[in-house]
Amino acid sequence: MSKEKEYFLGSIVVTGPVERRYEVVDGQQRLTSVSLLISAIRDKFRDDNDHEAETSIRNDFLANVDRKTKEREPKLTLNEVDNELYQELLEDKHAIDALRYPRQSHKRLLAAADCMRKYIDEICEEAPDPEEALHDWLDYLESNLKVILVTAPDDSNAFVIFETLNDRGLELAISDLLKNYLFHRSGEKLEETKNRWLTMVATLESASDDPLVVTYLRHFAMSKYGLIREKDLFGVIKKKVTSKKAALQFSTELSNAAKTYAALINTDHELWSKYDANVRDAVSALNLLGMAQVRPLLLAILDKLEPKKVSAAFKKLVAVAVRFQIVGGAGGGTLERIYSDAARGVSEGKLTSIDDILKGFTTLPADSAFIAAFSVASISKQGLARFYLRMLETAAPGVSGELVPNANTDRVNLEHVLPLTLSDKWTKDWSADDAKAYQRRLGNMAIMAAKANSSLGNDEFSKKKLVLAKSQFSFTKLINEYEKWDISAIENRQLRMAEVAARIWSIK
Repeated sequence: MSKEKEYFLGSIVVTGPVERRYEVVDGQQRLTSVSLLISAIRDKFRDDNDHEAETSIRNDFLANVDRKTKEREPKLTLNEVDNELYQELLEDKHAIDALRYPRQSHKRLLAAADCMRKYIDEICEEAPDPEEALHDWLDYLESNLKVILVTAPDDSNAFVIFETLNDRGLELAISDLLKNYLFHRSGEKLEETKNRWLTMVATLESASDDPLVVTYLRHFAMSKYGLIREKDLFGVIKKKVTSKKAALQFSTELSNAAKTYAALINTDHELWSKYDANVRDAVSALNLLGMAQVRPLLLAILDKLEPKKVSAAFKKLVAVAVRFQIVGGAGGGTLERIYSDAARGVSEGKLTSIDDILKGFTTLPADSAFIAAFSVASISKQGLARFYLRMLETAAPGVSGELVPNANTDRVNLEHVLPLTLSDKWTKDWSADDAKAYQRRLGNMAIMAAKANSSLGNDEFSKKKLVLAKSQFSFTKLINEYEKWDISAIENRQLRMAEVAARIWSIK
């Protein structure tokens, strides 16, 4: 038990009452957390068959029973997305089918309930008298937990209070600030704005297990207004959205564009059926390259350009991304500015093609710089190395027609000719330092059929080259031309790769 006589939980902002119930504008998470803690205590009494204590806790803290209908009325309800699970957690956590609740917010609620129960179990294990310890906790929560309750007559006033509290130092998530500001500006269109916001969140949560809302909000705003740092996001949008009409329009755009953003993360999304296969492949490549900085520009292009121009633009943007990755020198902040400035130009209608866009990329690596960097590139991520090698095969010397090796690692995977683990036969010709410097060079890597690869291991080069010579892939077969696999051989093969790479990822 805390030694503090009182614990201040912060300010709770509510509106109402309407039909004897208040709506919580700020403080939902804190109230939910406290109720889940009380529910965990109630469950402990239930497990011990103390039904009187169980009933008392439920009636005092969690739910009332309507005198007329005899139905149980929860003291706290959540939004329509989370309330069903929340009420089940308060009723009987063990009866919940977690598969029915796949959303991120559901997982957080379930995790919070588990955390509370674990904490209560630990208290009971450590206490000489567990029952007394639980009653002490309930007494403390009832009498010593303090809040400042701020009651506003309507939503508009409540949102102003919410923002004022933040201005005075209450640290809030940017997404919460923006959400409540849009709600405030929506006036009688509040329910419409709420629905659009919930749709946006649900769409983003279905696309990834990682939290996306703040990243998406920033990328969406950057697609329209140019570079925005996260700390400035709320202020920028507040200046742009100054009326009820603008708030509703902005929330509508947020909801609609969230589907596009979800597609940029999930290449199986139905959105890509409207475009040729090159667009989907480009999105997959940009994700593999880890180029999240380009998403504001992709959003703008998908919103403003026709499908044929989208295909051409995405292909060139992959080339740009590869060149930036290989040559380096452009940090994340520089890339964000380049891409977001271009996104604003597309959104404003000033840039109507990929050629227009690339004219503004003043730091694009030229062929000479790209070839020089590619010829010495080391790649530590195997998925990325496979991507480069697969694409090199599409334009390798002597290849007729289009050949794209299978991306499935069960069929085609990666071979390090100079192995990552050196056998005695390799250490005769390679020092530890040289091996470390060249093992992950692209010139030392090859793609080949998985079955053949599994049989090579760290065999000596004379045996490996016989197997590699039978490969259908040009750059893999090329290895057979070298008598020895030494530094010179790796550098020579990688230079030949670099010259082909400049054609594949051309920006002309």
